[in-house]
Amino acid sequence: MHLTYELKREVLNNVHDVAGTWQFEGGEMLENQKIVGHYAAERRIVFKATEAQNIAMLRMTVFFLDKEPPENITLEGVHDFNSGSEMGSVSAASRGFSTHIGKQFQRTGDTLTIG
Repeated sequence: MHLTYELKREVLNNVHDVAGTWQFEGGEMLENQKIVGHYAAERRIVFKATEAQNIAMLRMTVFFLDKEPPENITLEGVHDFNSGSEMGSVSAASRGFSTHIGKQFQRTGDTLTIG
């Protein structure tokens, strides 16, 4: 079973510190134009020697509303700054979504597809 959501970004911050360059993004997650949760993404820019590549390591967690107990899915993969696309796999999930662990995900534009 595929899960498909629209991500509506509300925050995007770039941070440069001694550990490197980071990008943090967050916002709402919609299904059929209804808010079903929120997401938070962290990107760590990858450097090759002294030159930045156009990719970043990605960790994103989606948090579902109105679930008791609270439910979430954590995704890990890469972000391509040239295309804006993201891909990887589900690294962790709460019990209600545990069957998705290990499945692939892809984000193209504002659309996130898991499975």
